[in-house]
Amino acid sequence: MMKNKLSIFLVLLLTLSYSCNDSLEEVNVDPNTFPSAGDEQILSSAIAFMGYIVETDLNYSESFLWSQYYTWGIGVSIGNEERFVSVAGDFNGYWQRAYSNSLADLNYVTKNSTSTAYRGIANVLKAYLFQGLVDHFGDVPFTEAVSGAIEDGSILTPNYDSAETVIYPGIVTMLDDALSDLALAEAGTVGEDDFIYQGDIAKWIKFANSLKLRVLMRTSETSPQGAAIQSLVNNGTFIETIDDMPFIPFSGVTGDQNPMFARAEFGVGMFYFASNATLNVLESLNDPRANVLYTVASTGTSEGGLNGIDQGTIDDEPFTAPDTDYSLASEYSYGDTNPVILMSPWEVWFLRAEADARYGTSDDAETAFTTAIELNFDYMGVADAATYIASLDFGSAGTMDEQIDLIAVQKWISLNGTQEDEGWIETRRFDRPASRLFTDGIFQTPPLSVLPSGTFPSVWLYPESERSLNPNAPAQRSITDAVFWDN
Repeated sequence: MMKNKLSIFLVLLLTLSYSCNDSLEEVNVDPNTFPSAGDEQILSSAIAFMGYIVETDLNYSESFLWSQYYTWGIGVSIGNEERFVSVAGDFNGYWQRAYSNSLADLNYVTKNSTSTAYRGIANVLKAYLFQGLVDHFGDVPFTEAVSGAIEDGSILTPNYDSAETVIYPGIVTMLDDALSDLALAEAGTVGEDDFIYQGDIAKWIKFANSLKLRVLMRTSETSPQGAAIQSLVNNGTFIETIDDMPFIPFSGVTGDQNPMFARAEFGVGMFYFASNATLNVLESLNDPRANVLYTVASTGTSEGGLNGIDQGTIDDEPFTAPDTDYSLASEYSYGDTNPVILMSPWEVWFLRAEADARYGTSDDAETAFTTAIELNFDYMGVADAATYIASLDFGSAGTMDEQIDLIAVQKWISLNGTQEDEGWIETRRFDRPASRLFTDGIFQTPPLSVLPSGTFPSVWLYPESERSLNPNAPAQRSITDAVFWDN
């Protein structure tokens, strides 16, 4: 009897042991956590980081002030940005989030995904991020970037590539690869994990072509790409309407607020004032967008009207004056539900207007110029664009330089409130020897500037983290050095 009981016990023990080992492999898997991320999760992560990078690291940074849309407000000591003082540590966050977060995710997709749709989308976003890095820093890691994994070569200290001869041409190739993949992608492959277009491949193709146009146009003053631009404009599809616009949406609830708004409200709030550098231009043109971009002063001597201050002169204002005496960022420019716009249709139409003025494409420069302004007015909810456009009299601009100057000012105005960083980038390109619109005409030298009068920042410093950890990092530069395309 005892022997029979022992046999039964051993059989039961063996059965339980086998069952437990077998079930542990299944039970110890969190149903809410994927054991490995797929294309959907990785793309979502990359786009989410991009929202923060574009809106906070770029739009709400030095560029916010260096584009001279805003100037320092009351309440705290004037910041280094308003004195054109930069230290390498100022730019650690942008560099880290671009490379270690978004680009690392996107690079994984382009190398490992079997989906032409996901690869195409990832390459478009990689091109967008790499262009941003070049336009702020110049030469950066590109061919050896995000290659720290063993299977990628364990490159922890990547070499820097030439922005002019390697990276910009490489970005064009990256976009061509994206377009090739997207042309083969099947509708419905990508869904809501694509926060930008929800898998609409036709719109991703428009975004890729529009970004390629931006890249090719960026070098117009230093290395014209006329034939390539003519071919692209004559044959490509582009972001043409607000419905085509690539943006990252935010609901406004806690944890899903516009990153600029969340960042500012987590600190001291939005205390910047309208810069007279911008207000002077808007008022001289009788531009109705001024009252949408900025709030009117509700107290003080300018009550009911717009009231900015000259760039960097907050120390000259009464210390006890309330911020309601001044014009601040409006809800259009600053709000918890504002989307992060990656590229606007008005930006693209201005590029097309300039492309025709320079290179004679199949577009008509005046029509493209008019369309850009109309779309910006529509998006802002401003009426009667026609009267304003007529007052600019683009048709009377007899030379290419005169047309480009008109495009430059209107493009700078239209990027205010949504693409502040792109506004700063383009002022550097448009501030060319033929006009010097921004250094000699529009921009104001802050009284406490450490740079000579009429001299403005044109590049960001290499981050402190990169200079400390990567022996291949170039020597540090001055903020008045120029990126290769800057004339």
